[in-house]
Amino acid sequence: MLGIPSPAGRLSAFRENNESSFRRAAESIISDELAANHHEFGRELQRALGPVRNGTGQSTGLRGLSKDRRVEELLFFPKPLTDPTRLLVEGDTERQLCRVIDEQSNRLKLAEHGYRPKARLLFWGPPGCGKTMTAHYLSIRLGLPLAVLQISSAISSFLGETASRIQQAFDAANQSPMMLFLDEVDAIAKDRDDEHDVGELKRVVNSLLQALDSFRDGKSILVAASNHQYLLDSAVWRRFDTVIRFPLPSEKAREEFMRQLLSGVRVVGSLTPAAKASHRLSYADVERAVTEAVKTMILTGRDELRGGDVAEEVKLVRKQMSQARKRLPRTPRDT
Repeated sequence: MLGIPSPAGRLSAFRENNESSFRRAAESIISDELAANHHEFGRELQRALGPVRNGTGQSTGLRGLSKDRRVEELLFFPKPLTDPTRLLVEGDTERQLCRVIDEQSNRLKLAEHGYRPKARLLFWGPPGCGKTMTAHYLSIRLGLPLAVLQISSAISSFLGETASRIQQAFDAANQSPMMLFLDEVDAIAKDRDDEHDVGELKRVVNSLLQALDSFRDGKSILVAASNHQYLLDSAVWRRFDTVIRFPLPSEKAREEFMRQLLSGVRVVGSLTPAAKASHRLSYADVERAVTEAVKTMILTGRDELRGGDVAEEVKLVRKQMSQARKRLPRTPRDT
């Protein structure tokens, strides 16, 4: 484990152009500022420091982690999808997320009374309803780099290798402050009572449970997301501090999302009909319809978008989805 350099050591590292020591010193200062609830200053320092880069000059997002190629293959540090002004959640979802932010921002106050902030979060709900977007939002608000565990890289055909890779990702989160994001966690957390699963998958679930138990809710946060929550093992649910549901957006939320997507575009007419027509569509579906409407406006040489154009694209998306859900007609076998 890396030690925290003294103030003299920090100055010496800068003077001697020792980049690795200087980076460690800077990261220790950032961690101290975030722990002291100086989130804005901590994020400003993070932006100034910039990401760690590998030998090819590509940004890895790793901060102070051991230079283990296996860890770099497991964790992906994406660019932010959103900003703190673009989160669209409602009702209980919004209240639960605000509570997480409040507890994380006041971790020292809670510690004085022997309590810890929520640090293991499970997001569940239909695809396209804001789970990934919210993970990005929380990472920005809390000043933590977002690290996505790439499930495809974690799963191996070799016995025991998958468990080892999962543990490596959790070890990285224990070593360096980050928001570890497990998307589609049901792929490695399926119910062990499922009679159709082979023994290896059951061992993977056991390994995940052990990794969850080993996760130290210090300065890192764990977020797991599932579109198929009914597949999750019951023991996995119990490992999380809070479980947050992401339902399909309401008409009001869909219209507000359309306005945000069309920021900077001249819109003529109301978007309310389009919002009404998008009943039971996800944020991802709405974004697809709005994007197509804007592209059509550009390709036809117009400088304004009509609300009716968006409504037409929404109807087209709904039609496409309806067709995709229909089962293909069965054809009789040749005899």
